[in-house]
Amino acid sequence: MTTAPTERAQARRQQVLDAASDAFRRRGFHAASMAEIAKLAGMSPGHIYNLFENKDEIIAAIVERDCEEIVQRIGELQQEADVLQVMLGETEKAIDDSTQVADAALELEVLAEASRNPRLAAVVHASEAVVNAKAQGLIRQSLGPAAGELPAGEIEGRALLLAALFNGLTAMSVRQPNLGERVSDMAPVMRRMLRVLLTP
Repeated sequence: MTTAPTERAQARRQQVLDAASDAFRRRGFHAASMAEIAKLAGMSPGHIYNLFENKDEIIAAIVERDCEEIVQRIGELQQEADVLQVMLGETEKAIDDSTQVADAALELEVLAEASRNPRLAAVVHASEAVVNAKAQGLIRQSLGPAAGELPAGEIEGRALLLAALFNGLTAMSVRQPNLGERVSDMAPVMRRMLRVLLTP
């Protein structure tokens, strides 16, 4: 009986995060009002303030949710016997996911706000550290015993470059809106890059 309110509150929080994400994508962080978010979420502004103190807290929760999703996906890959082969097989999907303009708009909005807002910057940096650590574990797993023979910092360097590849595609999807139509051109090159990063 005690779990129902918690689950209901969590569902409400997700409802607000989805509505806020939509509002931030379309209008930007500062132009989107709490009233607009409330309308999209189908609830009163007062109800939202019971769940989140302000917009800063909402966007921080969006960052944390995205981080959890990435960590979960990396965890799923770590359950695979051959990480590299699975990633090579999913290259087209990974590129497609990284070149969604709507998602890119939200991510860039978050990063722009984080560059001005120290509290949000701390959330972004903490989330990035979690993802980077998880990615390093994935790379070590893919490399196997050879990982221990690499110079200090090599694993982290590979993890950073892996993130840069996909984050770079996300940013480029705003610069080149038709980027998603060129997945077949990029996939073979991306596979070569993945082999460099995930093999000794």
